[in-house]
Amino acid sequence: MRLPKAYNPQEYESDIYALWEKKGAFQPSGKEEGDYFSIVMPPPNANADLHIGFGLTIAVEDTIVRYQRMKGKSTLFVPGADHAGFETQVVYEKHLKGQGKSRFDYSREELYKQIWDFVEQNKHNFQSQIRALGASCDWTRFTYTLDKKVVEQAYRTFSKMWQDGLIYRGKRIVNYCTFHGTSFSDIEVVHEEEDTQLWRIAYPLADGSGEVVIATTRPETKLGQSALMVNPNDARYKNLIGREVLQPLVPDTPITIIGDEHVDMKFGTGVVTVTPGHDPNDFEVAQRHNLPIIELITTEGKMSDNVPSQFKGMAVLDAREAVAEELAKRGMLRGVESYTHSVGKCYKCGTVIEPLALEQWFVNMDTLKQPALQALKENKIKFYPDSKRTQAIRYLEGLKDWNISRQIAWGIPIPAFQNTEDKSDWIFDTRVDQETIEVDGKTYQRDPDVFDTWFSSSSWPYTTLNYPDGQEFKQFYPTSLMETAGEILHQWVVRMVMLGLYTTGVLPFKDVYIHGLVLAEGGAKMSKSLGNVVNVMEIIAEHGSDALRMGLLAGRAPAVNRGYDRRRVHEARNFANKLWN
Repeated sequence: MRLPKAYNPQEYESDIYALWEKKGAFQPSGKEEGDYFSIVMPPPNANADLHIGFGLTIAVEDTIVRYQRMKGKSTLFVPGADHAGFETQVVYEKHLKGQGKSRFDYSREELYKQIWDFVEQNKHNFQSQIRALGASCDWTRFTYTLDKKVVEQAYRTFSKMWQDGLIYRGKRIVNYCTFHGTSFSDIEVVHEEEDTQLWRIAYPLADGSGEVVIATTRPETKLGQSALMVNPNDARYKNLIGREVLQPLVPDTPITIIGDEHVDMKFGTGVVTVTPGHDPNDFEVAQRHNLPIIELITTEGKMSDNVPSQFKGMAVLDAREAVAEELAKRGMLRGVESYTHSVGKCYKCGTVIEPLALEQWFVNMDTLKQPALQALKENKIKFYPDSKRTQAIRYLEGLKDWNISRQIAWGIPIPAFQNTEDKSDWIFDTRVDQETIEVDGKTYQRDPDVFDTWFSSSSWPYTTLNYPDGQEFKQFYPTSLMETAGEILHQWVVRMVMLGLYTTGVLPFKDVYIHGLVLAEGGAKMSKSLGNVVNVMEIIAEHGSDALRMGLLAGRAPAVNRGYDRRRVHEARNFANKLWN
């Protein structure tokens, strides 16, 4: 037999992997007693090809898995895929745009079916890519986040929380993207510094004795507020508390000046407006002072019917300019200056997030987070590096109630139905395939929203192991290690700790290893728009998966971002060739 002088991985890697899989080499040994080791793969989004960062994920995890398997442990590496709710719908909407269509051309049911077919076509593709990366995972246990067992577990969790009083339906301020038409949790909002203007606006005292000046970056929200507010410790304004002022553009609706220590005496003039329908802090103030919630902006990003007629239906930015002009005409402006501040934006489209008061489903985090917070403070989960544990603790300490409602078609429907005759009457029911149901002679209509993807995926470590009755769960839970990127520490890792403790009573994993991002060769973050994305499959085709994996792992440290270095891959290819020789 004549062997080539140089190793050609394309001739051997796929055949070797197929042989391993056929022989069951990646399945646990089945021993009833002894050491066990388990990892559940962070499920890649099932809407696109795998990226270089997931290549690093596989390289780290598979190295650890193969090492533990060689030590004689019964080892389980569970593969999976994420339906990635909002993100997948965004991908599909771009696909529709390329065809000259949009989501508005279809019903929610039609859109869901189309996205399902779209994802199904892609799932086989990225499963082949995971194989090409050499991941020694047990494909007989592959789990998809829309599998029946995952959906059923999400419903069990929701029901348990409902019964325990942790789930509530309420009207609260949520982060809303007016372009995509859905709300987000706080963690899904990106904040960017933005140059704008700070307008100073006069509010005449109702008795004609003078005026009060406020400073704002959003004059359009001054078309209807619930009150003015000062800090009761501010000597400049203590005597004004309880007095009324006239709203500059709605003078026939006087509002009261209230005192609250929430006011930062150093910001602007020290007097602020209270707009509880469009600011989370003002919303809390309104609850304390029993103020009305006036909704000035719609979910379409336009001015509502609660503003003067000349501004109704205007886009927010147009209204901002129009209101500023009208204030100037009426002599109510007391100055305009340049100002830089942080603005929340949609992490997908960059649209400025509108804080809106909407009815949504929330999880009470004060109760849910305490066991997880205690476990992390007591170092019951080892983090690599430990600084990530500190970050997780800090995040939990400041965590507010979790909005789990999403106004999209793609995802797990929320199993809640509302009485058509009594809007306060909600029931839990899993017949989500029906728009309306009859219960005790009453008609109930299904909530059209779906779960936040992080809600269902937070059960990943135990759902993949067929909790609560699966033999895999009994043998391999808690899992040995959670390995993932630092960018989802808060969204996913921390939530898995909370939900694992709440549902199973046991921490979901013993250790957490956080890897850094794979940056572009110049050190920038990889982006399709910048054209600096590295195609994993092209590297494997040229150099083989061994070279890719070794090249990605060489010199890596936990949680440290590092640029992709093609020289490392070349060196690893040469090393593989030396082994071949």
